[in-house]
Amino acid sequence: SAAPDGLSDIAPPAAEANDSWERAPDPATDVAAGAAADESVSSSARRTDAANPRRGAGGGDGDGGRGHRAPARAGRSGEAGPRASGGPLAELVLPVPRAGDDLLRTAGFARLSRPYGSAHAPLVLVLDHGASGPTLSCAYRADLFAREAVTALLDEIAEIAEFPDRPQPAAQEQPTAPRTTIHALVEEQAALRPHAVAVTCGGENTSYGRLDDWAQGIAAALIAKGTGPGHLVGVSLPRGPELVATLLGVLKSGAAYVPMDPASPQERLRYLVEDSQVSLLVTRDTALAPAGCPTLVPPAPPGTRAARAPTTPTARPDDPAYVIYTSGSTGRPKGVVVEHRAFAALLTAGRGEFGLVPDDVWTFFHSYAFDFSVWEIWGCLATGGRLVVVPHEAARAPQEFRSLLHHEGVTVLSQTPSAFTQLLSTEGPDAAQLAVRLLILGGEPLDARILLPWFDAHPERECRAVNLYGITETTVHCTWHTLARRDALAGTRSVGRPLPGWSLHILDERGRPLPAGVPGEIHVGGVGLARGYHRRPGLTAQRFRPDDQETAAGTRLYRSGDRGRMLHDGTVEHLGRLDGQVKVRGYRIELGEIRGRLLEIPEVRAAAVVMNRRGEAHDAHLDAYVAGADPRPAALRARLAQVLPDYMLPSTITVLDDLPLTGNGKLDPSGLPTPVPAPAPERAGTRTAETADPDGETLQSRISRIWRDVLGAPVAPDDNFFLVGGNSLLAIRVMTRMREGGLTDGAVRLIYRHPTVRRLAEALTGI
Repeated sequence: SAAPDGLSDIAPPAAEANDSWERAPDPATDVAAGAAADESVSSSARRTDAANPRRGAGGGDGDGGRGHRAPARAGRSGEAGPRASGGPLAELVLPVPRAGDDLLRTAGFARLSRPYGSAHAPLVLVLDHGASGPTLSCAYRADLFAREAVTALLDEIAEIAEFPDRPQPAAQEQPTAPRTTIHALVEEQAALRPHAVAVTCGGENTSYGRLDDWAQGIAAALIAKGTGPGHLVGVSLPRGPELVATLLGVLKSGAAYVPMDPASPQERLRYLVEDSQVSLLVTRDTALAPAGCPTLVPPAPPGTRAARAPTTPTARPDDPAYVIYTSGSTGRPKGVVVEHRAFAALLTAGRGEFGLVPDDVWTFFHSYAFDFSVWEIWGCLATGGRLVVVPHEAARAPQEFRSLLHHEGVTVLSQTPSAFTQLLSTEGPDAAQLAVRLLILGGEPLDARILLPWFDAHPERECRAVNLYGITETTVHCTWHTLARRDALAGTRSVGRPLPGWSLHILDERGRPLPAGVPGEIHVGGVGLARGYHRRPGLTAQRFRPDDQETAAGTRLYRSGDRGRMLHDGTVEHLGRLDGQVKVRGYRIELGEIRGRLLEIPEVRAAAVVMNRRGEAHDAHLDAYVAGADPRPAALRARLAQVLPDYMLPSTITVLDDLPLTGNGKLDPSGLPTPVPAPAPERAGTRTAETADPDGETLQSRISRIWRDVLGAPVAPDDNFFLVGGNSLLAIRVMTRMREGGLTDGAVRLIYRHPTVRRLAEALTGI
């Protein structure tokens, strides 16, 4: 509830002794609303934390509150009594003469019969008038409020009183974006150190000079086919030096690349080709190309530098560098167009902050259709580092991956939290030592508590761990937060501060800035914003909105759809999503896209998809619910596998007669039953590994118990691991548990070859 207009005129310079007024408390209001402020306070307030309770740090011993004064913030304002059960968070005290009783009573105030020092609220603001003018005092519970938060609150109120119509200050000064291109940055490194190793893959090294020449030849072949600025080139190749040279060659030709991971379903790849309207497709699988779309098989690397093919570099910093497709709520992925200058700005921010140097060794771990790879590939090659390509199987086998990190001497490691938890399972006294000096975590929300065992083995003085929040539409990363052991112990949700050149704003549903501590939607501005969505002007206008707080023409903000709040120190806490978008294993997924694909199946009349967490590691699972004409979960999953990548396939598909609805006809998620995978039928006449161990437990039952613990649901002997909630990361965890239990020392591929409890037990016993 807002204070009435003209409140500042009610309290005269002098007040009668012991007569005070308090606003009738509203338990639903926060400190800003209770601080005698009308709507302009919340709409123009600076981002400071008005009431940030301490977490895990006892700030006081119950000896009363500490007072601050504005403008002279010193001295005591009296003792703040304990908060009564169900009482207000804050009270405002105004000394006024008796003549104002009627007016104040009409405005919702009541006269106090007690001194303000005995107020029941844990935070008390006192406005008084002295000979030198009005002063504002604050008494507060030191065990509930941080001193700097109260100081920031008083500063904010004082500034609002002096400049009520001041504009919102920018969250981050905007430097000029570097005027260069991605390939120019790599060419610079190739000229400086042509013989240095650029890419390592499977024991083979490719130098910077050879990589640059190879890319030059590919660029010449592309130009000969009519490719150049303004064109999009699809690239569908397996990870390796050829892929890196091809991506670089596309950029050198002046075109932008559209990554199309060959591991994706064929139908999805065809959709990407058709929706992006690529001018040409670089691939070894020419069946992907629609009729009329030319293809190119990458030329082999040149034998010597003398074979360098001439090209005409025409790309400009404002030209698109790549178009990465992300999940779309309409049921179809959407392409995000990112320009060269945006990555150049990211590199400028990261190079200085993280000390990136040519001696660094990076991993190429993620799919190049995932924008984390943009940071991995070009962050490395644009700073002269060595890029180690992680084989597909090594990325899913923690011990093998750790051995690779050790053998190659990797110093810069980028991981999603989901993938990183698998690597953590290899920590131990006998684990191979790592040379990692910089650990970059991003791609999905981080539970900082998982870092405790990492800090035990890799102290902060030896390895810097950084949480980077970002979105494809803001060029991979836009904030950074260096993590310490105290963050892990506290389970911090902070994503830190904006990178230089980026800005973060917390706005309400009407686009108005919110004060510190108040949750709202995270908006991102600055030099890293993408151009928009490919061939979707309406969606671009909806998500990229003008920045009303900036005077520069054309300044925009991206509506992230993420919920967050700004703290008094300028850092941001990430509080989840505002819509149906989730992140699973680092991939951004619109639940509506999966639902849309289900509804395309004739047997499905209604569908819903939700994300749940279960299992011993609280893993994210996608659970689908369908109603219709006798839909069969196995058949539905098989249909989805034809059009969706594996990370978007539901862990379970539960058939219902009807989906639960709310009173207004919308889906009622709370009415959805617990998903229980349908057990597969028992196989008749099959021998099983039923020999009991000394504890009386069979091999099959031990495997089943491990699967149940990891998946968080019962598993029948013939349930297919990948049809009851399993995925590649959970398969790694199962095999790790089986190795720890002495059941096997085999690789993860065992589960892929024998995906049921019965078959796996038989394989391990040789039956």
